Amino acid sequence: MNGKYLKIPVLIFAALAWSAASVGCGKGDAHSEETENHDGHDHDHEGHDHESEDHDEHDHEHDHDDHAGHDHSGLIELKSEQADRFGVKTERIEPSLFSEVTVVSGRIESKASDEGVATATRNGILTLSPNVNVGVRVGAGSPLGSISASNVQGGDPTVQAVTARNAAKRELDRLKPLHDDGIVSTEEYNNALRAYEEAEAAVKTSKQGSASVNSPKAGVITRLLAKSGEYVEIGQPIASISGNTSLTLRADVPEKYIGRIAGVRTANFRPAASEETLSLEALGGKMISNAGSSVAENGYIPVYFSFSNDGSVAPGAFAEVFLKSADRHDVLSVPKEAVVEINGNKCVYAAHGEGHYIKHVVSLGASDGKRVEVLSGLHPGEEVVVKGAQVVRMAETSATAVPGHTHNH
Repeated sequence: MNGKYLKIPVLIFAALAWSAASVGCGKGDAHSEETENHDGHDHDHEGHDHESEDHDEHDHEHDHDDHAGHDHSGLIELKSEQADRFGVKTERIEPSLFSEVTVVSGRIESKASDEGVATATRNGILTLSPNVNVGVRVGAGSPLGSISASNVQGGDPTVQAVTARNAAKRELDRLKPLHDDGIVSTEEYNNALRAYEEAEAAVKTSKQGSASVNSPKAGVITRLLAKSGEYVEIGQPIASISGNTSLTLRADVPEKYIGRIAGVRTANFRPAASEETLSLEALGGKMISNAGSSVAENGYIPVYFSFSNDGSVAPGAFAEVFLKSADRHDVLSVPKEAVVEINGNKCVYAAHGEGHYIKHVVSLGASDGKRVEVLSGLHPGEEVVVKGAQVVRMAETSATAVPGHTHNH
């Protein structure tokens, strides 16, 4: 047969093959669309083989590992080893006692019994040691400076005392033999003897040269009451030292809350320069005054607590005070660190199976400075993230930043 006639069936066959291929691709698209919308899609379905050579580079296990926060129906994925490494901790929350709280301002003060004052031991010019400044810690008996009278107008009083003592001694020595011979009366002799004893006592109480000023106790210098180069007299205050072992928390309660003070048992407080809220109970604190023993000042009633200082609190600092009174039963609460604010909503994260977490939007109530009441959004028995909530938040954010997983191949 002529070669040109042989080309006709070849062309017809090619056209039919192309048409079949086009129909097959169309079915594949329909299947893909159905896969996206059909929850019961089976990856082992005949004709959709992830093990085929055409899909060698698509590894679902690999994708699953790389997208730590990949979201399937609201779950946030964070592997257990990652959670442990970044310090994520959970706590099973159950209804418990929760105190009524009144939030007021306050101040941390030194106790009077824990204060000491270094004083001048003689008259003279004060010279403080170079390292003596407010805030410096000193030991009991540590030298704070010295006092010298050598340059004081009128001369060194010690030298004057010694001169007076020597003169009294010479007079006594002159009168003694005369008294023994009956030439000088006993009264005259006794007057000379008394003058000598007084002069001798003056010498003993007066120190020649310079005298040291020492700290009366171990602690921190809180105030300097005299300056170097200043003239001081015996007994004049030089420096105030606080042992800081015991402090006082003063809570200034507005008069409108006077009815609540009677029920106050203890308090939590947060120093102004700290992010941490401290518990008076944990510091051995106790109330030392209440409304019945305090007098209102400028519309506020001071309430005082004493507590042991563990070194984390400095006297003089202002504080936010959470006065705790009557207990309420069956209150669901979480630590403040568990709450994360997202787009104006208060949220917490709860564990949801191994390596997964879920976000709850919650409504909050009162806070005692350490824990906050949960009014809605959580249920008793849930494992809430109480440390590392921001780590889970980052896992959630990274998941939304990754392109969505798709089954279109």
